[in-house]
Amino acid sequence: MAPRKKELIYSELKKKILGMKIRPHEVLKEEEVAARFGVSRTPAREALQLLEKEGFLAQLKKVGYVVRPLTRNDLKEIIEVRSVLEGYAAHLATLRRDPKTIARLRKINQKARRYLADNDLQRFFKNSSEFHDVIYQSSGNTRLCALIESLRDNFLRYRRMLLRIPKMPEVQIRDHEEMLDAMESGNGRLVEKMVREHIILGGEILLRHIEKEPVVE
Repeated sequence: MAPRKKELIYSELKKKILGMKIRPHEVLKEEEVAARFGVSRTPAREALQLLEKEGFLAQLKKVGYVVRPLTRNDLKEIIEVRSVLEGYAAHLATLRRDPKTIARLRKINQKARRYLADNDLQRFFKNSSEFHDVIYQSSGNTRLCALIESLRDNFLRYRRMLLRIPKMPEVQIRDHEEMLDAMESGNGRLVEKMVREHIILGGEILLRHIEKEPVVE
């Protein structure tokens, strides 16, 4: 069955919001979205309402829908929760000790080095997301994965910013390599600690960067 118009509009707008092609505070009007996609106002309205429900948009009377920025407090809370959930997911993945998973993760991290050397940041971003996705999925806990993904989508806009900060891509590659060494040894508690510290440190650097170049107020 072909995707409905509402889903297509929702998917395209969400992709642009996450990629910062539609930026925080930008206004989306129902009639303009309908015209852009060549549809009636009903599927446009439904797509915008769905994005509002997920926290990407806020509706303002007589204005339309505004792309909702994450405040510093939003980011801080998301980073704190992500550190706990993703750390535990990595702990569970380590206990499973699947050699194929670790080999796949090492291959992904090797590709990250190549993308960085080529200055191919678009592929580097996708590679980073794939690395984390493989760890979540390897935890074997579908509810945990769903919770992580619900936080990840809204944060993705700002992860791109984090990876543009000088030296951060190199730090990510190094941290991922050390995590994999700990996973291979089967030390779940150590891996959990490393993942939590990795996320918290990255979050602190991101928040400091935003203070200098604000985009979320």
